Formats: sequence, structure tokens, C-alpha cells
Amino acid sequence: MKSKKEYIILGVIIASLAAYMAVHKTDRTHYELPVIEQLKGTDITSIKITKGLEIVELKLKDDKWLIYPEKYLADKSKIDPMVDVIKDLKVTAMVSEAESYPRYELDPENKISIQAKADDNIVRTFDIGKSAPSNRHTFIKLPKDKRIYHARDNFRSKFDQTKDNLRDKTVLIVKKSEIHQVEIKDKDGNLVLGMQQKPVEVEIGVEPGSESKPAVTEKTPPANITPELVWQDADGNPVKDSDINNLFNNVSDLKCESFITGKTKDDFTGPIYTLTLTGTKTVTLSIFEKINEDDDAYPAVSSENDYPFMFPAYKMDNMVKK
Repeated sequence: MKSKKEYIILGVIIASLAAYMAVHKTDRTHYELPVIEQLKGTDITSIKITKGLEIVELKLKDDKWLIYPEKYLADKSKIDPMVDVIKDLKVTAMVSEAESYPRYELDPENKISIQAKADDNIVRTFDIGKSAPSNRHTFIKLPKDKRIYHARDNFRSKFDQTKDNLRDKTVLIVKKSEIHQVEIKDKDGNLVLGMQQKPVEVEIGVEPGSESKPAVTEKTPPANITPELVWQDADGNPVKDSDINNLFNNVSDLKCESFITGKTKDDFTGPIYTLTLTGTKTVTLSIFEKINEDDDAYPAVSSENDYPFMFPAYKMDNMVKK
């Protein structure tokens, strides 16, 4: 009888524990994660990034991202990754319900708030905290939800940007194949470097056995022969391919170090060097005296950009001094 009672008591205890565990679930795997609707990249036409008192607003106009209110052209290679994160946002785990936001850099001083719109309609909002220790996730907080989640991928740095960092710093684009003349002049208008493409001279001889005409040299070959163009300096001497390539490597896809704020192109006069490239169109690059003697960049303006910028000193050395 005693043994039977002990089994009954043990059975009651086990049943009670099972009931308790069913009511008080502590395993995280039992919560339901919020389902975030996936977007198309074309759904997003503006992005507002807020960090503390700093606000960066981006708008898509005519397939180009602009930084507002100045309407600076933004660097597409930096905006596209943002759009990918916003449209594909997905939470993978719930991290905390304790509202300990400073621990995850989701407090007002450190969080990065994102608001994306399709035209005038808000399609996505969320707060970005720091990267998770795994470096494969990012802590985020969703609107009207006090909980903290893991979001897929490490993406805080993609949004932690200033206006200047997001600007497209391309200030000059030229194709070597479209240019046939190059000139660099100093501040006094003297020619420092001049070179142009000219057709190779073609020898046209007389018929064998004929002495009626001497051989002549013409610079324009017969119509059925395509002339070979070669680079020559101002004195007609051939220019090395390495020198030509060096020049175009420095200016073909020229990006500045930074733009000069608070100044316009008209504020800069008397360039120390002016580069003129003539071809299908004519473009110019004007370089001015350093603002400070120890600077590692020169102020410059380009006919292909509306804003003055800083031109790296090493490019100046490669382009002019060499």
C-alpha cells in the first residue's frame, strides 16, 4: 500500500510540473517573430536618416538620388546598399524585452532612425542599433514595439554617413578615345604641356621603272586607307604611350577628396594650372594655390561639376610635374 501511494504522489508531482512548464514557457523559440513585408527597390523613392540632431534626406529624381535640401548628387554605389537593406529587412530573433536600449545603442543619442517612402506614403520605419557580436546581425527596434530584435546582416555602417560622405565625388569623366588634344597652361598662360593626335605620314612612291615623278609625302592618305593617329608634342615629336596613359589615368574618372563648403566656383580665380581636353567636347580642370602650405590637396574647379573641390596633391604631381 505504501509503495502504491508513493507512485500516486510522484505521478501528481510530474503532472503538476508539466502543467507549470506548459503555462510558463521560458524558451525563446516559442515567441512569434514579426513578419515584415518585403518591398521592391522601385517602391522606395525617398529615405530619411536621423541620428541625434543630424538629418540626411535622400530623394530619387529622374533615376538619380539627390541629397536634400541642397540637391547634391548622391553616390549611387552607397545608396543602393541602403535600399537593399530597407526592402529586404528581416528579423531573425528576439533579443530583449527589458527596454535596455543604451546597451544596444538604440537610445535616442545613438540610434539611427530610418524612414522610407514610396512617393508620399511611408513604407518602412525602424531604428538601427549597434552590430551584434557575431558581426552577422544588427540590433533593431520596430515601430510600436518595445522589444529588441536581431536583423539579418551587419548594416549599421551603411547608414551611419554624413552628407559629405554620401555625395558623388566624381568631378570629371573623359574617355581617352574621345580626346585628340591636351593642353596644360600655367598661371601666366604659358604652355607647360601640349600634345595632340596627328595622322601618320604616308609615303606615296612612283611606279616601278618610272622616273617621271619623285616620291612624295602626304599627310592625308588615300580615302580607302584608315590613317593611324599618334600622339605628338607641340614640336611634333612622338609622345610615349606611358606618358599618355599616366595623364589619362589621373583624369579619366576623377574623384575629388571633398567638396569645399561655403564657396562657389566664382570664388576661385587665377589658377596656377589649367588642363584643357579637346575632343567630342571640350572639358577643363583648373587648379589653384593651396589654402594652407601644408595641405595635401589643391582647390580646383571642373567644367563638369558645379562645385569647387579639393584635388589630391599626388595627382597634381603625376599630371603636371612628371
